[in-house]
Amino acid sequence: MSYSDCYDNILTNAALMVLYASASHSIRVHLAITAKRSGQELPNEVLPQHSQWISFTRAAHMASTAILDGIVDSMTSSQTNTDTPSPTIHTPRLPSPVSNRTIVLSPQDGPSESTKRLFLPLVISTYTKALESLRGKVESTVASFERLEDSPCGHLLLDACLETLSILETCALEALSTKKTDKKHDGAKSEPFLLEHIQKVSPWIGEYMVSVTSMTSPKALRRIIMSFLNKAPAKFLSLVQSMLDSTFADVGAADMMTPDSPGTDVPLLGLTRLLAMDIFAHWLVLVMLLDGVWWIGSIGQWELGQVIALMKTQGSLHRSMDTRETWWPETMHRVKLELTPNI
Repeated sequence: MSYSDCYDNILTNAALMVLYASASHSIRVHLAITAKRSGQELPNEVLPQHSQWISFTRAAHMASTAILDGIVDSMTSSQTNTDTPSPTIHTPRLPSPVSNRTIVLSPQDGPSESTKRLFLPLVISTYTKALESLRGKVESTVASFERLEDSPCGHLLLDACLETLSILETCALEALSTKKTDKKHDGAKSEPFLLEHIQKVSPWIGEYMVSVTSMTSPKALRRIIMSFLNKAPAKFLSLVQSMLDSTFADVGAADMMTPDSPGTDVPLLGLTRLLAMDIFAHWLVLVMLLDGVWWIGSIGQWELGQVIALMKTQGSLHRSMDTRETWWPETMHRVKLELTPNI
């Protein structure tokens, strides 16, 4: 095997890219929080780059899955022609759900000890109603747009929002469901990704990348939650990133938006874009559960604070989205602030 035929370097670099992007953003967030508490102003080059970590995570996933899918497809095609067994990706059998399970979390799986003890139960007990409310909001908006015939772009964005909402619902259910799995499956690993006969990828790297890119059903809480970035439609993420970048690109550390003191120069957003940010904010509540992962830390809480501040600048537009109940992401953010007041 020639060195140039091996994809190990690309795959390992993709994995490191995700760690770098998240860890770099986490450090920037920590510096911004520390500077804000001490009344100092940071140079722009060390401020949080709000959507860069999303781009890196998405790019690494696309590169990895393209390589692995391409290799498996090519091997399947060639071995089919020779009537020999093709390489397969074996996924773990999903056990039948049984009620009353206590969620078991391993080190670096997600929540810090205090979050696991205090905040996680609150999220588990409230997320179902919150997502039901969000779905009602999305569907009512879609119904309103269906009566309009002069906004094809709006329809495309709403389709992306609907698809993303379904992905978020699945992600939340897998991460927070209290359904019990059979004990014999609790510590079970996925069956191996059979790459022994594929010379371009080392088997151990292939198995690892299949796991971290969610090509098989992830079990670690952090992988379940972060898989949202890999599965959400590109149109949805591009919309969210463009709003994050345009809103906060020129804001200094001392002027970073906070939920209690929103900026004043943010243009009003259309209802579809507000809906996209609403969905993204609900996902960030899940990311707040990952504060025990060293390369994620306070990213969820920080980013959600920025989104809440943006939504508050929208005034009546934001309030009209739901006038009968509190906005779940904002409520959860306030609770998390009470539990971790230094953020």
